Amino acid sequence: MPDVPLKTIAGEQLLHSCRHCRTRFRPSADEQEFCCSGCRFVHHLLHKRGLGDFYSYGETMSPAGNFVFHDRDYRWLESQQRASEAGAGDVAETIVDVQGISCAACLWLIEAVFMECPGAVSCVVNSSSGTARLRWTPGALALDDYARDVQRFGYLLGPPQGKAPSSMGSLTRKLGLCGFLAMNAMLFASPRYFGIEPGDALTALFDVVSFGLATASIAIGGTFFFRRALGALRMGALHIDLPISLGLLIAYAGSVGAWLRDQHSFNYFDFVSVFTFLMLLGRWLQERAVENNRRRLLGLKLSPGRVRVMGDPAAGEKGAEEIVSGLKFAVARGQVVPVRSRLLERSATFALNWITGEPAPRTFPAGSIVPAGARSVDADDTVFEALEDWADSQLSALLRIDAERQWRNRGLEKLIKVYLSIVMVVAALGFVAWGWSGGDWPAAFQVMISVLVVSCPCAIGVALPLLDDIAAARLQQYGVYLREGSLWARLKQVTTLLFDKTGTVTLETLRPADPAVFDTLSAETKSYLMRLVERSLHPVAACLREVLLSSGVEPATGGGMVHEIPGMGLEWESPVGLWRLGRAAWALHGGESGGTILALDGTALARFDFREELRPDAADQVAHFASRGMPVYLLSGDEPARVKSMAHVLGLPESHAMGGLTPAEKAGLVRARWSGNALMLGDGANDSLAFDAALCRGTPAVDAGLLEHKADFYLLGRGLHGLGALFAAGRSHHRTARAVFGFALLYNACAVSAALAGWMSPLVAAVIMPLSSLVCIGIVLTGFRISTPLRTKTQNS
Repeated sequence: MPDVPLKTIAGEQLLHSCRHCRTRFRPSADEQEFCCSGCRFVHHLLHKRGLGDFYSYGETMSPAGNFVFHDRDYRWLESQQRASEAGAGDVAETIVDVQGISCAACLWLIEAVFMECPGAVSCVVNSSSGTARLRWTPGALALDDYARDVQRFGYLLGPPQGKAPSSMGSLTRKLGLCGFLAMNAMLFASPRYFGIEPGDALTALFDVVSFGLATASIAIGGTFFFRRALGALRMGALHIDLPISLGLLIAYAGSVGAWLRDQHSFNYFDFVSVFTFLMLLGRWLQERAVENNRRRLLGLKLSPGRVRVMGDPAAGEKGAEEIVSGLKFAVARGQVVPVRSRLLERSATFALNWITGEPAPRTFPAGSIVPAGARSVDADDTVFEALEDWADSQLSALLRIDAERQWRNRGLEKLIKVYLSIVMVVAALGFVAWGWSGGDWPAAFQVMISVLVVSCPCAIGVALPLLDDIAAARLQQYGVYLREGSLWARLKQVTTLLFDKTGTVTLETLRPADPAVFDTLSAETKSYLMRLVERSLHPVAACLREVLLSSGVEPATGGGMVHEIPGMGLEWESPVGLWRLGRAAWALHGGESGGTILALDGTALARFDFREELRPDAADQVAHFASRGMPVYLLSGDEPARVKSMAHVLGLPESHAMGGLTPAEKAGLVRARWSGNALMLGDGANDSLAFDAALCRGTPAVDAGLLEHKADFYLLGRGLHGLGALFAAGRSHHRTARAVFGFALLYNACAVSAALAGWMSPLVAAVIMPLSSLVCIGIVLTGFRISTPLRTKTQNS
């Protein structure tokens, strides 16, 4: 389509479609082609490496995210490779989890990058399980190098978590088998419907075959609904699978009775097979989208990993759950401190944003108490003495998943109860009326069976799952990925939005206060700066690395190792001199103070200042929700003054900004003030307890291994406009579902009336029930729209 200038058109803000992932985003003056710097980087990297064919394989993909710029700890993969190569012979093999798979292009790219490695034999990626099977010649390649390489394209490798087998595999097999049974059931029932009498012997044979097909359908597909309905009843709940189960059982039992009495006009065997297939198809559609979104993530991390035990070489490493008070242990670069501990031997720097919400790292002197959840950003191992057992650690509580937590849709349960009661009463009254008025009790029984059969929620059982599937698929265009199908019912009850600050309304990494500083640096100086920050985990280094990589800067080569001086900065002896990046007094050997200085042999070349940056449309989203009567609150562990300042930028009153909160205080506030009506959006472990207390939960963080597995949905990309799209989709979902229920009510009234009049037969049921399903599907296809004040402009890859 022709270029459209960036402006408001008929009151609608123009959205662009990202050139890499095709996610819709709101452009800015600085960025009009890509939804995030990660997508820009990956797009250029693909073409630079000659992998531009990637775009010919895929459709809508997931945004790359900013983790493509940041180094991760792959020591687990080094250990896994050593174990795989031990006694492996000519070819070694291992399996890893993969995060970020969204389409066929992802499979092609992950495999293509691996096959570029020397010694690679094969790479087979399984999108349904989110795993990759790697085979290589032992000693010829380093898997950690491959992991870092493929991470640059937007995919994370993780240790195999032994994920629970997907229910989709079993459901798909049941669907295929029941589809086969349904087609054959219709084939054997068609002669009777067309008035063809194949002869007594063949008629009897066809009836036996129809009975066998219906029985197989019940055994294979019907039991899927029976087990779920019984499970809900045991918990004292009513599930939509209950009327489906009753309809199947009654139709099957009534057909067996009619067959045994040779009353073929009331034989619904083919209906049983077709109905089972249609209900399974609906359930498969319903679960497909959320299951795929869950499989895109790495496995859940319920432990911060293993630590090296000090003072006892025989002890080696211990898992976090084995830590007891008094144990001396060491954590590596990038690793989380599992328990509250005393820092030994030397000072060290830790990032606390994951646990307290503080955006800037903090340097602790030797002897200080370091909180559980602090992440080491020093290059060298840091030694601690544990001051508590793992079981007593705050981090242990934050990482806990409440597997028993299940939300019950009371409104749906009430509707099912009323529906079943009405159907049972009407069927009983029809039975009594026909029996007493005409004395034909067999006919009265068949009328009752007909009422119960035609009132089955066939149309709803197909249309509503299709609605869920379409809604989830459309939301992916806005960077929203659903994990829980029950979110739609809960979303209607949300009246308040609760946001964490650091990493939620702000971007995950700091931003340069003055980007123009980079324009003053030569290309050579930028490459030296890139070498300094290439592997550092410090937030300042992460910010600089993201800016440089997204601009296509490659690190300089040669020289010695880069050294990280705790509390001071980074140092590198290069062929042209000593480079330092850090505190001014240290980098310049005294004198100037303030800011982060890049210096060569004590001479300042640049000064960098940093700030937190709001997500591009955070303020607009806050205003949008406020205009709809949905107040927004900031709940943060960061300093109250910074939280109030952020609230001012967002246009929130100070009373809506609550800082300095512990995780327990956050959760307590949610329970006390917003129980049953709040949506919580957060990204760190300190939001975990508040997540448990909130009605709905979402996160923009998908690489921490915790909140994304507690969340009902996750957001990808830089902005928060996907949250507005989610609520717009929720409103459309509600309207469309009501229209489907309205038609179903009208259909049931007509169908039940026909059954009570004695006009219903298997042929009539075989015609009107699929037609009603088609009408309901048409309502879904034409009725669901995501209406946002945003239009889309597409970009070519």
